[in-house]
Amino acid sequence: MKRIVYLFLMATVGLVIFSCEEQSEYGLEESKKGFNLRMSPDVGSFDLSVGDPEINFNLLTDVKTIEKITIYVDLNQFGSDGPTSRTMLKEIPGDVFGNSPSASVPIKLSEFVGAVGLTLDDLAGGDIFTIYNQVHLTDGRVYPDTLQLGDNEYVNLENSFFTAAATTSFTGTMSLPVLCPFVTAEAVGTYRITRDDLEVAYDPAHEPEVIAGPGPNQVTFVNLLGHPEGYDIIVDVNPVTDVATVTKQVAWNSANFGLPYGEATIEGGGFYFSCTGFITLDLEHVVSAGSFQTHKLELTKNP
Repeated sequence: MKRIVYLFLMATVGLVIFSCEEQSEYGLEESKKGFNLRMSPDVGSFDLSVGDPEINFNLLTDVKTIEKITIYVDLNQFGSDGPTSRTMLKEIPGDVFGNSPSASVPIKLSEFVGAVGLTLDDLAGGDIFTIYNQVHLTDGRVYPDTLQLGDNEYVNLENSFFTAAATTSFTGTMSLPVLCPFVTAEAVGTYRITRDDLEVAYDPAHEPEVIAGPGPNQVTFVNLLGHPEGYDIIVDVNPVTDVATVTKQVAWNSANFGLPYGEATIEGGGFYFSCTGFITLDLEHVVSAGSFQTHKLELTKNP
């Protein structure tokens, strides 16, 4: 509740801060030395139901002076406190392009888990791999460079200034979630709210129930945020991709926080992993006076 009141006060004050002059100059000369390397996967996630799936990473560049591309990876497992250590996933020689501006590099899921010291059996829906690209040019330049902290070396993602230049483009990082097919029967049950960035749950200890329906590939969170009015929220879920969609629906009442803006709607989406009983949503909250912007809401199914 404190956060929603704070956002309201900031909006009424109309506080706007602009600081663009330094940003427009920062890194300009260095960016002229930049290059382009774009990476796009043929699929955006790993599907556990197919065993050891493979993703083809399509690389595109017009730079002829790439010595090698090093791909690093870490894994953030569902329910963990943080990602694993970042390790090298694959090293791609610059001659993979030959005389072509593009190349395709296939990498299996087993290679990802092997790089972080795990096996396929250790994965579950909701786990997320993040990859980090580092390019070595034949003239000795490295983008991004590395930081030496103690005995460990880390990719210095903060020096990616060259990506801001209009003449360059670079895929520095990419996240790939691990999916399990959505099964409505696995999703039903009671949930606890584990993250509420806007703090709009009337009672943080409220545990909404999820029931099937009303339609195919839909579930209903009964009184999602625990307000006295009892606002139910319907979530549509793609059973293949686990993508969850919340169409515009009334979800809470500002009067319950002492604000005069009436009922608030939510709208947005995220992912729903029935196999682990976890849903993460980025939702825009709107009242009669305007939008409270988009905030994350996460719930986990009770054992």
